[in-house]
Amino acid sequence: MKWKYLWLVLLFVFPSASGAEDEDYKICAIGGYFSGAEDKFLSGLAAHLASKKKILTNPICVAVWKNAYTFGAHHSKTGKIESDAEGIIVRQASEFSAQVYDAVSASINP
Repeated sequence: MKWKYLWLVLLFVFPSASGAEDEDYKICAIGGYFSGAEDKFLSGLAAHLASKKKILTNPICVAVWKNAYTFGAHHSKTGKIESDAEGIIVRQASEFSAQVYDAVSASINP
């Protein structure tokens, strides 16, 4: 149970040594979730964005990514959300996905 909340603790307890804002680490949770859910497009895009922010290899981002990966893998198989932290990850991932698909589809004229 402790691991489910680790990423939240890491986001709020540790100020970033690399200069990244706490909000920047949200992309790490999103990327980890999609990576665990085996969505290569969205996890790759999240990794690209984290890399551009220069946080992808930051220990906090790595820890957040790993924990979100575990949940993403579990959630993609069971569909169950067992904690508030997991609900937050699902909401953030859904919002990210919607933003990406809205941006892509805006330039397509069917």
